[in-house]
Amino acid sequence: MKLTATEPPALAYTIPSASRWTQRFEQHLDQVPMLLEVLRGARGGVHAARTGSERVSGGGGVAPSPLRETPVDDADDLWAALVEYTGEVAERLQDPAPAAVGATWAIDESVRGLPSWMNSELAYTAGFAIVSWLIDRVVDIAELRMNDAEEFLFSLIRKLQSRYVLDPIERPAHARTCSVCGERAVVVSWVSDETGEASCRVCGATYAPDEDEDGASRG
Repeated sequence: MKLTATEPPALAYTIPSASRWTQRFEQHLDQVPMLLEVLRGARGGVHAARTGSERVSGGGGVAPSPLRETPVDDADDLWAALVEYTGEVAERLQDPAPAAVGATWAIDESVRGLPSWMNSELAYTAGFAIVSWLIDRVVDIAELRMNDAEEFLFSLIRKLQSRYVLDPIERPAHARTCSVCGERAVVVSWVSDETGEASCRVCGATYAPDEDEDGASRG
């Protein structure tokens, strides 16, 4: 980390581009089990932080369905996006997808969401199994360069995280030492801020991302 002589102090940190992509990938997926559990268990008991926002809609020639604002419907959208992404990864890696992807309801082979029998606890467990499978293959997935598919899934995760005002889950292993207070508590919240800005969870110091050696970032 480096400290420049500006007022207030402008702090910067350097994360190699490969590590930056991995951290962003992992943090987005880390939110999924909790989101599925909260949304599936809400049954209308959780209210969105904002209404009328743009929703993911299907393609085709049929008229779009009305805007859906219930947590259960949001859980279906998230599950469908996760399962479709995982299926594409499995196909391209020629690696069998985790069994949990089979727990879906579909129309004309198009995944629409979680099955009616799946409660919040089972939704968390199924989501965790799929996320674990994906993260175990993060190195191979990075090579696939599925930018569009990832951004579709990740933007939905960010939208739901914000809509229901849930605190992002962060990995302690990704924390870096703060040059102000000395605590290992500087983390990037990719879910809350796509710029890659980091902040210290102890003293509140903020850090702007510094370019790495090749000045590029995958993602």
